[in-house]
Amino acid sequence: MKPRPTDAEFEELKRKRDKAIAAMVDAICAENGWDRDTACVHVSHADECYCACPNGPCQHIWDGPDYVSEDQSMISVTCSRCGVVAAYHDMRCAP
Repeated sequence: MKPRPTDAEFEELKRKRDKAIAAMVDAICAENGWDRDTACVHVSHADECYCACPNGPCQHIWDGPDYVSEDQSMISVTCSRCGVVAAYHDMRCAP
């Protein structure tokens, strides 16, 4: 089992990811003649925790408070670092 990356290593992974996303958005804007300064991009789960599941390291720590859906049909744990719901993470990362 590989050791969990340090916080500094996760920060470097985030920096590289963000640089790659910016380059891709720049290229798409240039290709389509869009003004990059007015382009708005949403990148799911690209904020507080680094997560490259299922192939890479994941910074989430699943010891946060329980999440109960509004209709109470789903209960899941959350990440204590960023608050993401584990069940939604698993849906996004499922093979």
